Amino acid sequence: MKILLISQVFYPDTVSVSQHLWDLAEYLQEKGHQITVFSSVYPYEHKNEKYSDFQEVKGIKIFRINQSKFGKSSSIFRILDFFTFSFNIGVKLFLIKKKSYDLILGTTVPPLLSFQGVLISKIKKIPFYYWVMDLQPELSIASNLIKKDSIVANFLTYIGNYSIKHSKKVISLDSFMTAYLIGRGVNPEDVFTIPVWPVIDMLYAGKKKDNPFRIEHDFGDKIVVMYSGNHAFVHPLDTLLNTVKLLKDDTRFLFVFVGGGVRKKDVTEFKAVHKLKNIIQLPFQPRKNIHNSLGSSDIQVVIMGDNQVGFTHPNKIYGAMYVGKPILYIGPKKSHVTDLISHLDSNIIAEHSESEFIARKLFEFASLNSIEREKIGKANFNFVNSNFSPEILKRKMLNALMTND
Repeated sequence: MKILLISQVFYPDTVSVSQHLWDLAEYLQEKGHQITVFSSVYPYEHKNEKYSDFQEVKGIKIFRINQSKFGKSSSIFRILDFFTFSFNIGVKLFLIKKKSYDLILGTTVPPLLSFQGVLISKIKKIPFYYWVMDLQPELSIASNLIKKDSIVANFLTYIGNYSIKHSKKVISLDSFMTAYLIGRGVNPEDVFTIPVWPVIDMLYAGKKKDNPFRIEHDFGDKIVVMYSGNHAFVHPLDTLLNTVKLLKDDTRFLFVFVGGGVRKKDVTEFKAVHKLKNIIQLPFQPRKNIHNSLGSSDIQVVIMGDNQVGFTHPNKIYGAMYVGKPILYIGPKKSHVTDLISHLDSNIIAEHSESEFIARKLFEFASLNSIEREKIGKANFNFVNSNFSPEILKRKMLNALMTND
């Protein structure tokens, strides 16, 4: 089959959507399908970098679309970047020949793209498959970024409803999202519920003290509590930061924030205001080093905002469990994350504003010996490896894309 992938982000960008799309594209190409990609010339985070207009990697043809590069310093600049990319990729899509591909697969980055994909699918007679990574405007409303019933919210609701109702098939990430999509009008027979897989190519198997990431950043024998990933509005960090402040005098703990995003500066400011020496901030890590980065921690933090269940899917849970780490989850107690870890012993589940509870649980965690901590992580790894390994989930994606009835 000839398959066209459309997304603002793709290889070699490091954001989650890009890495999952690359994994899928590579897998499909290996299975004998011809893959073409339309993406942006700029990385999602760093607009001072620029990729080539065309690149072929492992037989995958990547055509990159020009756009503005104002960056994420303000909402207006972000909207302008989204709009110029959407306009230019719309022109590129309009120029493809009818039935030149067997299917188009699009994601939710940016929100307008799926709507364009559906329109083009009708004009060019090519089925459009919609891989729903998150839902707008619900996610932005829940994160207090836009107001409910505003012009922007109503517009995004309209194009969102149109996209999910007119896609040939819809791929959802969890049961909560699937239920919500069906409530918005998707035919239940047209929805596939397939979580995303851990984007990790190898595992660190050495001793804790020998981990090169720990050594490089001088973690010593500290208990490293790590938040690794995008610092976004959809991942409220306040409860975690308040926990850091509560434990500032306990020299056993070190809180490591790895990644970037609009809320990275909040961590920096909180650290400075409260003079916290137990915080280290590090940049996004390349995929080739993520096994060392995640493997250097003692416990991994996963955060989900209130009122966001069904709208987004914090997929870092899979990578954290896949590297065999205990989990500290902060978010609603009814979610796909709690579905995963509530039956596994000794992971920490807390709601937002429960900083004192988290501090107590971390005290308890600190009292465990290394064998007991490793037992928690090993149970997490075994569960994920048996149910959510990359091979299992990519095969499910392939089967979904081959379904064209």
